[in-house]
Amino acid sequence: MDKQVVISTRTIITTLLLVLAGFVVYRLGTVISIFLIALLIVFALEPVIRYMMRGVILNRQVSRGLAVIVTYVVMLLLLAGVISVGLPPFIIESQKLLKSLGTILQSFQLTDNTAVKLPDILPEASKLSGGVLSATLSIFSNLATIFSIFIMSLYMSLDWENLKIKFASMFPDKTKEAVADTINEIETSIGHWVKGEMVLMVVVGLLSLIGLLALEVKYPLALALISGLLEIVPMLGPILAAILAAIIGFADAPVKGIGVIVMYTVIQQFENNILVPKVMQKVSGFSPLIILLALLIGSEFFGVVGAIMSVPFTMILTILLKRFLRNQV
Repeated sequence: MDKQVVISTRTIITTLLLVLAGFVVYRLGTVISIFLIALLIVFALEPVIRYMMRGVILNRQVSRGLAVIVTYVVMLLLLAGVISVGLPPFIIESQKLLKSLGTILQSFQLTDNTAVKLPDILPEASKLSGGVLSATLSIFSNLATIFSIFIMSLYMSLDWENLKIKFASMFPDKTKEAVADTINEIETSIGHWVKGEMVLMVVVGLLSLIGLLALEVKYPLALALISGLLEIVPMLGPILAAILAAIIGFADAPVKGIGVIVMYTVIQQFENNILVPKVMQKVSGFSPLIILLALLIGSEFFGVVGAIMSVPFTMILTILLKRFLRNQV
């Protein structure tokens, strides 16, 4: 006997609305990315702003507006300092590295049968390096996007307390306090994560620079900056930095290549066994599988930005999930 399937008008409308919402989210991917980055900046700087608000100037407590302005000005000055000091030598040494790519690949010709064929490899390497360079330069050239992120995060920080109150007011009275506590927990966790990542990036970059200089590997500044910057990409970043440095080392001398591998292994062991437990002890840890899944999902939807933001947003989702399950039990 055939069963008649009845689809209500409400179901059809709901499905169409969901499809429309998905299309809008897809089309507004750039805007959503800007908002998420701005929100992450707000979460990261909120602990600093709160700390500054505890201070007293001329027998008056520091206002939130002053704390926000000072925090953002300091952040801009630090970014400007890093860019003006670190970017020029990084670009110069990176250009030298790219120009020497042919010589480096030629040094890996072992026999006639295993020789690296430069005509086959160089076009692809040029495309890859050109794409990476274009992506890097676009970050700095797209001033409108950077300005939008900065202004959006600044306004959100200035009115953050009111925004939290308005957001909590959207929920029933019995859950408003829980929502406020959840936001505070997210602020604390993200703040610790950002501070921990900055410390790890600086320490790993400096240790890499010292080791590369001691081994007399070419392009030490560029490789050290890459090592420090890639530290923000979990798991894959340090591996990519080590591979790149090892290639440069082996191209110069096998002993240097082995020394680079040993050096990066020692740095990673030092980081995993000492730095991470000490620096990131207040941040909720995840298993390597969870980090890898978050990294793949984030990079699939939002590219490099998604890979960088995958861990903090996984932390946020974990906090929300724990709160939800706690209330359901």
